[in-house]
Order: sequence, then C-alpha cells, then structure tokens
Amino acid sequence: MFGLFGLSEKEKYDITSWAFSYFMTRPLTVSEAVEEAIKRIRPSKVARDGSIKLRRSAMIELELRVKNML
Repeated sequence: MFGLFGLSEKEKYDITSWAFSYFMTRPLTVSEAVEEAIKRIRPSKVARDGSIKLRRSAMIELELRVKNML
C-alpha cells in the first residue's frame, strides 16, 4: 500500500532507479534527476505548472536514496 507520502516502496525504488540512471547519463543534479523520475513513474504527482506535489521530506528521502547509490 502507499506510505506516509503517497508513494509505495516499489514506487520509491522505481523512482530511485530511474533518477540514478538519469543522473549518471544526463547533465542533471540529483534533485533534477529525482524530479524527472517522478514525472515518469508518478505523473499524478506533477502539478499543471510542472511542480512536484510531494512534501519536501519525501523529496529529500528520494534524493538521499539516489546519493546512497553513488
């Protein structure tokens, strides 16, 4: 089921995997890579203006997961 921030563990894993791939293959920061991955995995979490509809703590958790893969 969904966690505290509306993302399941599988979605967090998928976002982390895609973000790491984006970070390693494109000239993006970790934050930008996470945003791109969220847009791919959970487009429902993207507002019409392109901003991400997740709490800052959820974004930090995802960014730290990517950084731990380095």
